[in-house]
Amino acid sequence: MTDHSGAACSTPMLFTEKKINTTLLGVAFAFSVAGGITLLVHAWQTGRIWPVGPIGIALMIWGLLVGNNLAVRRRLSPVLRLEARRLSYIGGAAWKPRMVSIDFRDITHIDKVRSSSIVLHVRKERRAHIVPIGLLSKGDREAFLQGFHARCDTSRSLDASPQGSR
Repeated sequence: MTDHSGAACSTPMLFTEKKINTTLLGVAFAFSVAGGITLLVHAWQTGRIWPVGPIGIALMIWGLLVGNNLAVRRRLSPVLRLEARRLSYIGGAAWKPRMVSIDFRDITHIDKVRSSSIVLHVRKERRAHIVPIGLLSKGDREAFLQGFHARCDTSRSLDASPQGSR
């Protein structure tokens, strides 16, 4: 969090995603798996396995992918963490989400700040990191951006400050 002078506090800021996001993932999981099972039962009963069976299997696989994503997201919650020296967020592929941590000193520049994401360039990495801030409510998003900028500024001032003479 930040005080009125803009200095970053050492207490971590933890952000959870909106409840509607996980609710929609849960509904998508349930409907996909149930729809896949229904299609497979229908294909079996009518004897037309070929045109309907693969669609049912694909729908079930999609549902299991969504269910795995939901389970991992709940396990890794809170989805965004601002600590004194690093930023952590849920990233990775849809089938294997993971917690990604970036040290503030390794951020070379901030490319874009949108309402749904921040694009960061990190030292020694070719690809940019996309931090998903659209998962947060509007108030949490503003608090996250203030804390993020304060911590980045503090990190840069620590890098620029002269070291003690020897």
